[in-house]
Amino acid sequence: MSKKINETGRLVGLTPLALAVLTALAPTAWAQSAPADGDNERPIEVMVITTEHMELPGMIVTDPKQPRQPLPAYDGADFLKTIPGFNVNRKGGAGGDPSFRGMAGSRLGISAGGMMLHTACGGRMDPPTAYLYPEAYDRVTVIKGPQSVRYGGGNSAGMILFDKDHHQLSESGASGRISLTGASFDRHDEIVEVKVGAEQHYLDVTASNANGGHYQDGDGNKVQSSYRRNNFRGALGWTPDQDTVVELSYGLSDGEAEYADRANKARKIANENVSLLMKRRYRHDWIRNVEAQAFYSEVDHIMDQFDQGVNSGTNPVVDNYGGRLLVELTTQRHWGAAVGTDYNASRHRSRTIDPSQDNGLDDLLSKPLSSNSEFTDLGLFAEVDLYLPQGILYTGVRWDHWQADLHVAQGGSRSEELFSGFGRYELNTGGDQYYAGIGYVERAPDHWEIWKADATQSGAKAFDLAPERTTQLDLGWIHQRERYSLSASLFYSDVRDYILVESKVPVADSMLTVSRNVDATLYGGEISAVLLLSDYWSLTNTLAYTHGDNDSDNLALGQISPLEANFSLNYDSEQWAFGALWRVVAAQDRVALNQGNIAGQDFSESAGFGVLSLYGGWMPNETVMLTLGVDNLLDKAYSEHVSKSGAGNDIPGSEPLFKVTEPGRTAWVKLNYRF
Repeated sequence: MSKKINETGRLVGLTPLALAVLTALAPTAWAQSAPADGDNERPIEVMVITTEHMELPGMIVTDPKQPRQPLPAYDGADFLKTIPGFNVNRKGGAGGDPSFRGMAGSRLGISAGGMMLHTACGGRMDPPTAYLYPEAYDRVTVIKGPQSVRYGGGNSAGMILFDKDHHQLSESGASGRISLTGASFDRHDEIVEVKVGAEQHYLDVTASNANGGHYQDGDGNKVQSSYRRNNFRGALGWTPDQDTVVELSYGLSDGEAEYADRANKARKIANENVSLLMKRRYRHDWIRNVEAQAFYSEVDHIMDQFDQGVNSGTNPVVDNYGGRLLVELTTQRHWGAAVGTDYNASRHRSRTIDPSQDNGLDDLLSKPLSSNSEFTDLGLFAEVDLYLPQGILYTGVRWDHWQADLHVAQGGSRSEELFSGFGRYELNTGGDQYYAGIGYVERAPDHWEIWKADATQSGAKAFDLAPERTTQLDLGWIHQRERYSLSASLFYSDVRDYILVESKVPVADSMLTVSRNVDATLYGGEISAVLLLSDYWSLTNTLAYTHGDNDSDNLALGQISPLEANFSLNYDSEQWAFGALWRVVAAQDRVALNQGNIAGQDFSESAGFGVLSLYGGWMPNETVMLTLGVDNLLDKAYSEHVSKSGAGNDIPGSEPLFKVTEPGRTAWVKLNYRF
């Protein structure tokens, strides 16, 4: 069997077609056949992922348990930063807001275990990815652009799925893994995963702990960036046969963080959730799968300045509940389809210190919670796959009934009928895959956009924002040969009524942060190449670029990351691996001062930079893997273009920061053990 190159540049004994089929099945696989003895655990590969290479049309599927360089922070945002096209609006050591192709916030849907993630803080101290410890999941799937309608509405930039595997155990027993990570600046992570059970039932438990101190940038300045987070997930599963899974799960996440861009401390960042999931596979000509899920979650967040002697604190809370029903149909030969419905409701409440009569945390927590806003979304969707003589045509359509109630400022209720759809043609000819797709998405304003001021009337919230209407063309090509692989994904997006967030806008006698609608255009894409130099050496290169225009104001679109390239040289044998990663980012002079999105606004141009990192790995046997590395080897002082202001950086030994800078030289070591 000939050796080929997969998405991370390592060698695998799979043909391109077999690899594509296996990976394509991964995001929707749920009730696997009972594996043979010893096959229920995936082997550890002595490999460090330095960059991702698109192997499937418009999609990247990756293993979050593999070590990565640069070493991601404990949360989902920094993990996504290792995928071309993503960047993170950094505010400290954790809690960054991810963006893809310049699109952030609710334009980028994020699901964990089938549940859409929500956040509470009006200032985005706890974006959805802050509650995720990526290594606790089995698979992360990135769908580029509006090329699916089955995962909720409004995902104009794309969809990110953090998934766990569900399957029947082949025999009684226990398996699991332990992973330990240590790094500079007091960073240490511990995670334990254990799955125990028999053929008809299982208990799956994951517990993690992550801590980090204030880091130093390349100039030796201390950056206020400490964090702590504990995550727990327990799941009870019933598998009466190899085609059925019923799982009840409970999750709890709790932590705290300090940020360099604000005086407030995130005293509490907590998420509690429960989910009931049922999946059933059918073995006849029409129905293939049925999946149903119901869930509830609560996000509880406290931000305050009590430790600084300032009597200021707020406690926002978000309750979210919903469900989903999906039925997959197939004729085995000519077409396949998926039809379903989903529902999501969220309620935003909060309480705030009144300095005239309250003092401290106890007084804050004794106050009643007041309702701020409520949102409901009922969706119906259908996707149809047509297997043509040459290629496959994927299509989908979605309808959402969205309703919002505002309980502050001017108050009121509103509803919208929202439509989305897509069509994508894929052609596989030998070692080449081509695809072309067009997608249309209508996205209602989210809580954080509505919570900004109205640009036209004093004392009002931006409750009357028009829904965004995005039309996007996606093109791509994947070329695989014996010793090399190339891929390219390009997009052109026309956005009508783009919801722009702008700060320092004069409204009446005040300077406020407002939300308003403009028309915008974005285009760009990602290109990657993997070259197999020998049986052990490989070279991987990626390039990502996005160009954005605010057509209404005749300005650049704010918060667009500049051109970025990654060059990675890797050695990977059965027991040893080592390599180097050189990340090069261009300067960004296309800015729109004080304009952007809910994650942040432009406040300066940015300089280009290059960062060199090294790693090594050793696998003495099939159960143990040790990896280590040094990120930012040359101790470069730099900041990302989408980084936040460093105005809140106020710890002993720190210097005032115009912009939050990135960590300096960082050494790390990681140990994986499977049993």
